[in-house]
Amino acid sequence: MKRIFASMMIVILLFTGFPFPKTEAAYTYSQAEKLVVQAEKLAGALKWQISVEYNKTLAMPDMKLFNSTKTVHSTAQTAVNSLKDSRKAALQQRLDQNVKLQINRAVAYIDALNGGKKIEKLSNELRYLIKEEIYMIRMDDLYHELSYEIRKQAILLYRVYGKSTREAILAKYKLPAEQLKSKVAYFVTVKDLVDKAKLEMSKDEVDIYLMINYLDKANSMLDKITPEHAMRALQSDIVSLSSELSLLSEYYFEGPMIEGLNTEDGFQETMIVIFDMADYLQEELYLLDEPLKYQETRIVTFEFEGFEYTVLLYKNGENPWERPDFYTLDITEI
Repeated sequence: MKRIFASMMIVILLFTGFPFPKTEAAYTYSQAEKLVVQAEKLAGALKWQISVEYNKTLAMPDMKLFNSTKTVHSTAQTAVNSLKDSRKAALQQRLDQNVKLQINRAVAYIDALNGGKKIEKLSNELRYLIKEEIYMIRMDDLYHELSYEIRKQAILLYRVYGKSTREAILAKYKLPAEQLKSKVAYFVTVKDLVDKAKLEMSKDEVDIYLMINYLDKANSMLDKITPEHAMRALQSDIVSLSSELSLLSEYYFEGPMIEGLNTEDGFQETMIVIFDMADYLQEELYLLDEPLKYQETRIVTFEFEGFEYTVLLYKNGENPWERPDFYTLDITEI
């Protein structure tokens, strides 16, 4: 009913007393004022098209009304520009405040809805991946696409006039997208770190300390990732990368190599590290911050004979006395 009313107003204004555009440059004051009045009436109708309080919904305004308002405003502006009358300034002020302002607000509203739909499209795709638990194929790329789109479109969303209308648009598009992102933020963060580590490992010269930084940060967030199969996939990558780094870096290591691990209490509080001293083996006892858990990966550091060791432990057996796999990532002289 509201849109029918708006369309009827357009027809009435366009065909009732609407002067045809003049081919000559000058308009009389009376002609210019009539054009300003008609533009004001159209802009007044447009104003309610972009208000959620009036429409009770977020929808595109009547584009015929929008385009007609722009057309009449342009004609009225031409007429006002041609005046030499002292009352020209008053007409210009009416055009700016009553017409141009509403057109600009309508443009901001339309841009925000179009931008919001782009966010919504990506959000729906991300929602589908989460629902179907499809994590390892496109999840991280889509997450970053959505993040970029939110940042890009937020500029348009915040330009919308009217607190209630602006908040309604943000609530419909931006808030749900951010809530979806938060569900997979840890997964994406860890996967990005793992991907960076993979890229670093592919180089001819690998930065060992950068690799350790990637692996340590990624591993520290594994327990925050759901579902479990996504976490295990990334954990498997971390273990594989640690194995590659350990093999690759052995040539550069200085100091006694680690021969193996043992325990006196099922790796609850203590861990015995066995060092290869060339002509004999030496055992050293170290305290654990907390017990090693089944299927846990943990990066630990400890000192021996003036060297600091960085080791990734992987507890892949359910028996607490079973030794974890270990990968020596670095041995640095202190």
